[in-house]
Amino acid sequence: EIAKASCEDCISIVGGDLFVAPVAPFPDEMEYVDMFGDRLTGATGGGGGSGASSGLQLDVERMFIEKTQVYPHSLDQLEFTRNSVVSGILRVALSAFVECVRSSVFSSFGYRQMKVDAIFLRYIIPHYVKDEFGTSEANACTCLFNTIDDIMLKAGQRCFDHEVTNDDDYYDVEKDEIFTPYQLVQRFLEGGQESSSMKRVAFAH
Repeated sequence: EIAKASCEDCISIVGGDLFVAPVAPFPDEMEYVDMFGDRLTGATGGGGGSGASSGLQLDVERMFIEKTQVYPHSLDQLEFTRNSVVSGILRVALSAFVECVRSSVFSSFGYRQMKVDAIFLRYIIPHYVKDEFGTSEANACTCLFNTIDDIMLKAGQRCFDHEVTNDDDYYDVEKDEIFTPYQLVQRFLEGGQESSSMKRVAFAH
């Protein structure tokens, strides 16, 4: 809601489009890596890109997560555009989220909910922010994606049930079915009666 309101305020002043692009159709399973990235889908190997890591593997993962500059330098000249304002708000919010995760401990239920939230954010952010090459916002969207990867990496480290960080099968006791976090997000987006069961499924054993 804050991102949407910021878009509306900016275009009322400077004009332009309300959103970067229409919300894309939810991808098929074969397209998960293209939409959500290697680390979130576990395509980088090791059984799960967002799971708990240690030693050399953890050092390597940290190296490849690009550091995001949250606040601009005092001498930087910023463009007052919808993309610049919205991406700045989201950078600050996600940076605060990172610090919150660092000081938290996650149960298996909490980690699974974090995974669902991260997938939803990766899906919806391109609706509001884009990489504008040749400008100061060249990596606006990419930086947000990197911060989400960092959030899930740290959540995996802070989860005391390491097995769940490499397991995308969420079991719904009442329906006796297995769902993935991607299916949960898709059902939520489709709405209807299924969306009312999101919390129960996401936190099922």
